[in-house]
Amino acid sequence: MRRKLTFRQLLLSILALWYDLSQKELGARTGIDPKEVSQYLRRKRRGEIKDELFERLLAGMKCSPAAVWIVTGCLEALEALEEAGELTPEERAVIEEEILASARLQREALSEAVRLSRGVPVEGYPEARDLGRARRRAEELFGRLKKRPQEMRLVMVADAEEYQGWALCEKCCDASVREASRDLEAAAAWAQLAQEIAERVRGPEGWRQCIRGYAAAHAANAVRVAGEPKAAEAPFEEAKRLWLSGSDPAGVLDPGRLLHLEAALRRDQRRFEEALACLDEAEAVGRQPELAMIQRGFTLEVMGDYEGAVKALLQALPIIEGQGDVRLLYMTRFNLGVVFTHLGRYNEAAAIAQEVRELATGDENELPRITWLEGRIAAGLGRPREARRLLTKARREFERLKMSYDVALALLEEAVLLLEEGRPAEVKALADELAQVFADKGVHREALAALRLFHEAAERAEATAELARRVLRFLFRARHDQGLRFES
Repeated sequence: MRRKLTFRQLLLSILALWYDLSQKELGARTGIDPKEVSQYLRRKRRGEIKDELFERLLAGMKCSPAAVWIVTGCLEALEALEEAGELTPEERAVIEEEILASARLQREALSEAVRLSRGVPVEGYPEARDLGRARRRAEELFGRLKKRPQEMRLVMVADAEEYQGWALCEKCCDASVREASRDLEAAAAWAQLAQEIAERVRGPEGWRQCIRGYAAAHAANAVRVAGEPKAAEAPFEEAKRLWLSGSDPAGVLDPGRLLHLEAALRRDQRRFEEALACLDEAEAVGRQPELAMIQRGFTLEVMGDYEGAVKALLQALPIIEGQGDVRLLYMTRFNLGVVFTHLGRYNEAAAIAQEVRELATGDENELPRITWLEGRIAAGLGRPREARRLLTKARREFERLKMSYDVALALLEEAVLLLEEGRPAEVKALADELAQVFADKGVHREALAALRLFHEAAERAEATAELARRVLRFLFRARHDQGLRFES
C-alpha cells in the first residue's frame, strides 16, 4: 500500500485534526507524554498501535462512537478504491459517487426514524378513542415515505417503531389499491411495504394475525392486477386464512376489504357467481358499500349484462357524489358512459361524457380514453366524420402512451365506420397498424387471435363491418375476462 501510516494511526490523526486537538491536549487527557502522542499519530511510529493504547487514545478524543465509525468507513472506502485495480478511474468515480449519495439518503432516513421512535409506546389492540389520532399520524408518516425510494422506506420501517403501526399499514394498503389502476410497480411496492409493517405491528397475536392477513391480501391483489390471477390464488388463500384466524372485535380494519379483493380475483378467474356473492357480503358488512356497487357494475359489464351494470352504477352514483371523491366519481361516470354506448343509449352517454371530461382534466392516461368515448358516441349518433376524427386522435394518443389494447379498440371502431362507407382499401391500411398490438406481450392470446382473424380478412379485402363489430364486442369483454373464447 502507498500509505505510510497504519490504519489506527490514520484514524486517530483524522479525529485529532477534526476536533482540533493538539498533542499537548491529548497527552493531558490520556496521561501520555505529548512526544509519545506525536509518535503515535505521525509516520515516526512503526507497526499497529496495540488495543489498550488505542482505546486509551480514542477515549482521550472524547468523540462519539458514531464519529469513529464514520471515519473508519471513509478509510475502508479509500482502501477499497485502491484495490479496485480492474476498474477505470472514471468507473471508480461513478461507483463512489453513487455510494456517497446512497449513504446520505440512508443517514437522513435513519436519523429521522430514530427521532420519531423516541418514546413510542408498545401498542396493544387499538382503542376507539385512539383511531382518529393514529390515522392522522399515519397520514403524516405516509407523506414522508412517499418522498423516499422503496429501499429507504424499507429501512425506515425496519428501524423505527413509529413506522410499525397498524394505521400506517392500512394506509399503505389503500395506496396499493389506488395505484393498481395506474402504476403496477407502485401498487406492488406499497403492498410489500404494508407486509413489512404488518410483521412488526405490536399487540395481541389475534390482532397481529388480522393485520398480516390484511396486508397479504393486498400483495396478492398486486399479483392479480399484473395479469396473473392463477399465481394470486395461493397467496390470497393464505391471506384469507390469516384474516379469518385473527381477531378484530371492534372492526378497526374494514371487514369488507378482503371481500372486495376476493371478488376481483374471482371475476378475473371467471368465477362470476362467487364474485357477485362476495360483493353482496361486502356491501352488507363493509364500510364502503358504494365500492361494492361499482365493482358489481364492472363485473356485470364483463359478463355482458349491461342493463344490470347500469343499475349497479346508478345505485352507487349519488353516494359517491355526496362524498366528493373526484377520482372515484370520474371512474363511475366514465364506466357508466361506456355501458350506455353498449346499450345504444348515446344521448345519455353524451351527457355524461361532458361531465367526465371536466373531472379528468390533467390526467394524461384518461384524456385519450374520453376522446375515444366521444368518438364512439359520435358514431352512434350518426356523425361518422366527427367520429373518425375523434377515434383517430384517441388512437394516436394511445400509441404514444403504448396502450396497445386501447389502440386495438379505437382501430376497430374506425374500421366499422370505414367498412360501412365501403372503403375496404383504407381498412387494409389501417389494419397494418395492428403490428404494434401483436408485439405487445400484455395483450393476451384470445384477444390476439381475434385481432389476427380481422387482420387476415382485411388483408384479403374480405373484412366486413359485422366482423369488425364482433371482434370489437369480444375485445370489450375479453379485456377483463381472459378466459373468454372467441368463436370464429
